[in-house]
Amino acid sequence: MKWTAVSVSASLLVAFCHGFQSKSTLRRGKTLRPIVFKELKFKPDLCNPCIRTGPSPHTNPISGTSTQLQVSPLTTIASSPLGAITVLAGIVCFHELGHYLAARSFNVTVTEFSIGFGPKLLGFEAVGNEFNLRALPLGGYVRFPENYNTTVVDAKREAAREAFMKRREEENWTVWQDAINIATLGLWDEQRRQKRKKQDAKAKLELMKEQEAKAAQSFWRRLTFSRKRPVEVVELDPEDFDIDYYDDPRLLQNRPWQERAVVLSGGVIFNMILAFLLYFGEINAGSGIPQPVFDSGVVISQTPRPDGASAGLLRQGDVITGINGRLITLSSPSTLAAQKQVSDVIGVIRETPPGGTVQLQVKRDSKDLEVTVKPKTTGAIQSIGVFLGPNFKEIQKIKSDNAVEAAQLAIRYLSQVVSQTIDGILSLIGMLIMGQDPPPGQSVSGPIGLIRSGTEVVSTRDVAAIVLFAAALSVNLGVINALPLPALDGGQLVFVLVEAITGRKVDQRLQEGITSVAILFLLGLSVSTAFSDVGSIINSR
Repeated sequence: MKWTAVSVSASLLVAFCHGFQSKSTLRRGKTLRPIVFKELKFKPDLCNPCIRTGPSPHTNPISGTSTQLQVSPLTTIASSPLGAITVLAGIVCFHELGHYLAARSFNVTVTEFSIGFGPKLLGFEAVGNEFNLRALPLGGYVRFPENYNTTVVDAKREAAREAFMKRREEENWTVWQDAINIATLGLWDEQRRQKRKKQDAKAKLELMKEQEAKAAQSFWRRLTFSRKRPVEVVELDPEDFDIDYYDDPRLLQNRPWQERAVVLSGGVIFNMILAFLLYFGEINAGSGIPQPVFDSGVVISQTPRPDGASAGLLRQGDVITGINGRLITLSSPSTLAAQKQVSDVIGVIRETPPGGTVQLQVKRDSKDLEVTVKPKTTGAIQSIGVFLGPNFKEIQKIKSDNAVEAAQLAIRYLSQVVSQTIDGILSLIGMLIMGQDPPPGQSVSGPIGLIRSGTEVVSTRDVAAIVLFAAALSVNLGVINALPLPALDGGQLVFVLVEAITGRKVDQRLQEGITSVAILFLLGLSVSTAFSDVGSIINSR
């Protein structure tokens, strides 16, 4: 069994990439983790008296003020995709270290600590464990031994599978029956099978009573019937098999629920610790964390298209301060709030009925104007033919030379990053479930998109950019793993909490079945996003 985690993201004041990963208990503890992440283009914000004014809005908020790595063969290699993969592997390693140290602190048996999956490249043994680096460093795991004889159980499972396939063929299952059985994790067929067994047992009991009644009709047979009663041979159903679990107290599955909860939470906790240390170091010893500040309104960021609905009406640099009589107000000067303004304005425009108009309140060169625009239908979407962006004001920096104050600022900044990360991910997941398109600036990507984004960050050789990239990656990994999804640490923790509340362990085979379905879903999502990433790269050229 493995408690694993892997996730990927990128951050450079313009994007956070939020990662889905999968985790599964397979045969002999082997686990495969496909990666999916969601790219949410927003930046966390923190307003406090310790923020310092940074460079002008026309300069790079990071590279204009932070340390640049000197060009060398090593930094040239780091600027390639290998650099992004190295950062990712480091974050995953720290996550798995949380699981590993928590397990060892409770004297739980651990067999392997691995970064990556696939063929082993390097490895060594120490403190009774294997430490390996594998070919694909996009994940990692801490491997715990199974709590049963895997050889015996595998043989029983294979026999059960063959018996099920034979029965399925004899019963001439339809496609709909297969679909229902898969959707219910096999519970539909199990209930049918148990119901049939009860019916068979009842029929056998009635037949036995009938035979005894007939025997009672003859005095001689009544005297001899009990002696001559045939011995009933009960055939064991291969689909009904028990697993003999070990009672070794050093196995993770046999530890108290509190200890298992700590082991499961160790990776997420270490992710947050790492993010805090990175933020603290940048605030206290580095150049500070750049913080964009925004005003109310939405900016026309480019010249309107000549054939667009706004041609001749709007200009580049115009600030839309209201739409259809409603003022555009900013709830906070953060990037998330500013981009929500942009999404809201676009939403109003798209909801305009065909042939309708939108009334825009526009500020141009300190003058307030009223502009009426009739959107054009592009495909199935209403559009006014302009690019909209947040109303950027300035770049400030979170910086303090006082260690205590820097720690407080780092905690506040981390808490806001976590909060906004959760809000962004849950919002995007909700839209995907409802079948809605992600808002402008948000998209779903996979590992290819991550490596591409990460390479752009690392290639700047900007220490501050790389630090923020790694911190955002760590926060993302922690948040994603904390989600109550069966294939993630949070989902496994739910099973432990159910045990704590009910006082009974959740059936291990049921857990594995639920996790397997979640893995299949994430695998499909991974393949889908991989094709999307490739298409995005091709279209960008």
